[in-house]
Amino acid sequence: MNQPDEPAMKDAHPSTPWWRRLWEPCDIASVVFFRIAFAGVMLWHVGLFLSRDWVTFYFTDSPHHLSYFGFEWVRPMSGERMQQVFYLMGLAAIGVGLGWFYRLSAIVLFVTYTYTFLAEAGLFQNHYYMMSLLAFLLILIPAHRSFSVDATVVPERASQFIPNWCRWVLMFMVALPYVYGGIAKLNGDWLQAMPVGFWISYKSDLLVIGPYLTQRWMAWALSYAGLIFDLSIVPLLLWKKTRWFAYIAATLFHLMNAMLFDIDVFPWMMILLTTIYFSADWPRKLLRRPLPATDSVPTAAPTLGQRAVLGVVALFVVWQLVFPLRHWVYPGDPSWTEEGHQFAWRMMLRNKNVFIRFYATDVAKGETGEIPVDRMLNALQLRELVVSPDQIVATARLFAEMARQAGIEQVEIRAVVLVSLNGRKPQLMIDPELDLLTVDRTWGHQPWIVPLTEPLRAEPWDVPTDQWPAELGIELPEVTVTN
Repeated sequence: MNQPDEPAMKDAHPSTPWWRRLWEPCDIASVVFFRIAFAGVMLWHVGLFLSRDWVTFYFTDSPHHLSYFGFEWVRPMSGERMQQVFYLMGLAAIGVGLGWFYRLSAIVLFVTYTYTFLAEAGLFQNHYYMMSLLAFLLILIPAHRSFSVDATVVPERASQFIPNWCRWVLMFMVALPYVYGGIAKLNGDWLQAMPVGFWISYKSDLLVIGPYLTQRWMAWALSYAGLIFDLSIVPLLLWKKTRWFAYIAATLFHLMNAMLFDIDVFPWMMILLTTIYFSADWPRKLLRRPLPATDSVPTAAPTLGQRAVLGVVALFVVWQLVFPLRHWVYPGDPSWTEEGHQFAWRMMLRNKNVFIRFYATDVAKGETGEIPVDRMLNALQLRELVVSPDQIVATARLFAEMARQAGIEQVEIRAVVLVSLNGRKPQLMIDPELDLLTVDRTWGHQPWIVPLTEPLRAEPWDVPTDQWPAELGIELPEVTVTN
């Protein structure tokens, strides 16, 4: 049987407008594989959180939680309810993978996963954000028309074809972290092999390659290899002649990342989902299961509802193209201010060593005490807190509320925050005299963030953090009460 590789795209007339080609049908096989692979990754994610008791540690046992600006109202549930949310998420992932009550399963998967993502900002990772976006897209894509329980139960709705836009938007989503990650690496620090040198030195105990990871030339090699990879991989995947080479390179790249960095499911997810760049019928070719001879390419015009869905997808695409670039409208280095850093695919760009102390002042009594922040937040929350001025301000309000509950009516919260970015000499990020309760979280620029002035150093700053104030001549507030 002579089965075309991508029938709709090959048969299309060269003069066919691009917007009409969005609706031309292609083989659904690669999208079905994408659906099953993504559902498997989501189920793996659920399994990690449940088996390692992360649900309890990050959500249930933590008395306080970090929030995203604009989503402060999203809070974790108490008791066993968060466990139940993850069980429901796992069930929904199974439903998506099997194509069983697919639309309902996709909606439940998106809602439960995005809820857990928003409920604790300390858990932020770019690939967690990507998983939320992909879960949303699968609600709109009819990926259950084939190889699914739904297609078996309701055969009149089954089809071996799917509109081109469904596959193309998945290709777009897989491209985002590559392309924007490469653009983000075009900065002075990365081009001087920072902070890669820090990241890889933490793995110096690895067999065979460990000793090389502490050498400076390796940091330079990996920095520029990562930059070239991110900027070139999508064009190479799009060109048929280099596609196999690009996919092998991507696989090796993600395997190396899995070995060097703690990014759980991300490398394996990208290895699986990058297959969307192969021909639409690649799973059939692999399994030697060609389309039945009776199957014909559908040519029906899209309905009003289908056009509305594509309109939503178009808005989604435009937003994803524009939103990651917002850091350009803020002054300063986003790796320092964190303004525009999140949700922008700015991955592995900054290593921050931080000295931080919070102080609460009872205005009426004139007494100042140090806030034991390390006893109030878990390690993951502290890691996010100390690098982000926005989270520092948000957490100051939490401390103020706790002080008021303890009977202190008038309280001021200040912080001494010294930060070393990518090996620079530490400098203040916030004025120690600033009452953090006088500033608000906002989408706009925060002028109270002290601009970065320290240059990148040839040799990273190597002084223990507890010695920084004395080394830099910075006096800590005098504590007049003991907490």
